[in-house]
Amino acid sequence: MGISKLQRMIDDLCFCEEVKVEKTSLIIDGAALYYCLYYNSDPKLDQRCGGDYPGFKDDVCKFFEALKDCEVTPYIFLDGAAGSEKQKTLHSRLKRRLENAKTIAESEPDAAPQGCNVLPPLVKDVFIEILKEKDIEFKQCLGEADPEVVSAANQKQCAVLSHDADFCIYDVNKGFLHLDNFEWKRKKDGKIPAKLYTRSKFCEHFKLDPALMPVFASIAGNDYSILKDNGTFANESSSSGEYRIKRLDGILRFLSKVNLHGLNDSQKRERALSQALSHVGKEENQTFKLSIQKYVQPEKTSSELPSWVSKKVERGEITTFVISVVDQKTMMLPVLVEDFSQHSSYTAAYPIRQYFYGLLIGGQMCTEYDRDREEIKDKRVPSIGKQLQLEHLHKVLSILSVWYLSVQAPEGLRRRVFEEALQVQTSALENIPDQLKLPVCVTVFWFKRLQHHPKPETVHLFSLITLLVTLVIRLLLFSLLIKDEFERKMKTLKDAAIRRKWQPRVAHAFSQWLCCMRQSLHLNQLLCSPLPEPQCARLYCGPLLHRLADEETFEKLLKTLRGKKKKLYQDLKTIFHLLARKKTLVIGDSVLKDVDPEIPATTLTYRSGATAGDIEAKLKLLAQDEHRFDKIVIHVSNNDIQNHQLEVIKPKIESVCNFAKTMSDSVGFSGPLPSRTNAHIIRSLSSFNCWLSNWCPENNVGFINNWKMFGLKPGLIESNHIYPTREGADLISRKLAKFILS
Repeated sequence: MGISKLQRMIDDLCFCEEVKVEKTSLIIDGAALYYCLYYNSDPKLDQRCGGDYPGFKDDVCKFFEALKDCEVTPYIFLDGAAGSEKQKTLHSRLKRRLENAKTIAESEPDAAPQGCNVLPPLVKDVFIEILKEKDIEFKQCLGEADPEVVSAANQKQCAVLSHDADFCIYDVNKGFLHLDNFEWKRKKDGKIPAKLYTRSKFCEHFKLDPALMPVFASIAGNDYSILKDNGTFANESSSSGEYRIKRLDGILRFLSKVNLHGLNDSQKRERALSQALSHVGKEENQTFKLSIQKYVQPEKTSSELPSWVSKKVERGEITTFVISVVDQKTMMLPVLVEDFSQHSSYTAAYPIRQYFYGLLIGGQMCTEYDRDREEIKDKRVPSIGKQLQLEHLHKVLSILSVWYLSVQAPEGLRRRVFEEALQVQTSALENIPDQLKLPVCVTVFWFKRLQHHPKPETVHLFSLITLLVTLVIRLLLFSLLIKDEFERKMKTLKDAAIRRKWQPRVAHAFSQWLCCMRQSLHLNQLLCSPLPEPQCARLYCGPLLHRLADEETFEKLLKTLRGKKKKLYQDLKTIFHLLARKKTLVIGDSVLKDVDPEIPATTLTYRSGATAGDIEAKLKLLAQDEHRFDKIVIHVSNNDIQNHQLEVIKPKIESVCNFAKTMSDSVGFSGPLPSRTNAHIIRSLSSFNCWLSNWCPENNVGFINNWKMFGLKPGLIESNHIYPTREGADLISRKLAKFILS
């Protein structure tokens, strides 16, 4: 409920009853619980580095252990998709959370203002995973959970546990327990101290007819409506509280004076609303009536989802995002703490979402709401996979429907869709543990999509990849509880990481991985798990990963690997290289002798004095052995320009390029360096570089403009005016790496 100060008013006026919770059932608002446990953790769980899911799991398990010790049986209800009438509210929440994310990114560790929170992306998935592991009864609703929570609480004759003041408005027979006052960590003698709120006591204090509580909620302000009264109600209040408290008090006292004699409940609400609107000079408004009705007689959420999908959603086996995609053709992408100078991290998972949408809505467009720079904007996304045709996606969904009823799994077709979406072959995964199959696929996909700008001060991309795989290994083996040097070192590094300065580029890379991971999990669910579901809670620990982004620290940690962990690391590293690498050829003259882009599966070959004709001859020799490459990069030097005019060189460049295209779908040129041997050659090279920089994009060929880079900074070319210095070679290496990975 949007009445942010209602809870404080209730506490101040002591409408609650001190209780000891034991030996009872309890209906729990699941979303409120996982938000509360994450935000109110002590010590505070990470929000800057993508989340601390192992730490979150520990806290959730402790909570449910406390309930078990007090013989409290929990029943969890989780929200589904919000209705179309709530889109404006959701959009404003995204904007507010974006501001929170920026504040967290700019703040020192644990220095963000109180109440400034952003939920890491996998928290809900981890929460559902824990509920399944602990065999706790839960239901994921198709729409908002509130109506089903109230119904279940009254049916079981037990209280509701939540953080939502709406449950002071609903008629919950056994009352409402607020999470802020549910002191499960202070349980004693099998009892949990708590405060119980009841609507009857609240109405009794204000002499308010209980039938008018929905009217109060509607005009005071919630997700659907708010009556803008320009201070009218606050001015009529005798309360000494702040403005918002005075306003609530004024509304309640006004409603208590409405003459309701001889009216039924429906008529009472109609009259009260009419008089409240008239009191502040407003006309009748259907919005308020619809808002009131949601409390009085909430409609059961309907959806266009196939029944088998709806059932799996309710059991937490498919994400609720499918509901908003199918029913509203929208996807709200939750805000992340990331590098706001770069494109949204969700861009990395864009192709996976296209397949996700294609399965659900065929060729229709889906509107995504995501960050564009520092604003939330909508973008229409086509829902068709690149290679797998749309009719195949339809076929998959129809077969899945038959499969769900007949239990005849078309695994090959389901796996094919997953492989298409993530651009990876799963056949190479047969000899690795099931828990790692999907994470390895995601990591390979991420490796290929990662938008990275190599700089000397930034950790090398491949180190990021390797340490992430290493973390997956560690988290997989966590259950063995082997307290060796490796485990002790990991814990020490995690504890130290919490106090370290935030690294935007590292954070952004891992945010991209998390986006790919979550969307892959959801696609895998929709395809009825062609790959085994991993344990999300042990997949990612943000502070630790950020600490390991230091190469020296990472290398020291690797030396502590022993036994099974070391073998699994080596096996996984081999498989990852096999899946992730793209064969690249870099070819040119001896300018490349000190160049090393350090990208797996990259072959670098050079010959002193090589011309464009020499390079083409070398390519033809490689072609005789049926060599093909994912990318070919040709470095052109000043050798041609010293012997020929520009008009003679142009057809030679076109010729070597055309032949390279027969060996690769992606060809690029690394341009000449600004040699300073004499004025004539400088002018000729400058003209050649200018022509090449225009010709390449016109012919769908990549181009690395070395002339521009080397001309802006001295000390990059040796005194012989031909070869790059060590620093110059490093610069060429980084630019080649960027091109290869693009």
